[in-house]
Amino acid sequence: MPNVHGIDFSDKQAELVKDLIRELLKDGGCAVYALRNMKPSGELRMAQSPPTPGPRTAHGVFLRIRPGVKEATIVRPMNAKAGEKFTPVAKLTQAQTLETIRTWRKQTAPR
Repeated sequence: MPNVHGIDFSDKQAELVKDLIRELLKDGGCAVYALRNMKPSGELRMAQSPPTPGPRTAHGVFLRIRPGVKEATIVRPMNAKAGEKFTPVAKLTQAQTLETIRTWRKQTAPR
């Protein structure tokens, strides 16, 4: 199983997730990090800034991706209003997914 920033995805999922993250990193001003202790198999997050050590807080997280059996799943941030709560990562809808994630980024920006 390929490893994407510390989280194991299946072969097909890993390529789609890498492409998605690459596109978002081109926008700049964001960081990617993994939460390995999330059950069952971890979670990959993108935020406006890297997590700070100390109290468990997640400021500015605009993307959460969880590996799945058949497909990786994007989970909508709690304070974002656009899009579905759970979105599968698929090549056919990648442009639309990127647009939605960029909207989430604006909606979840820290004050």
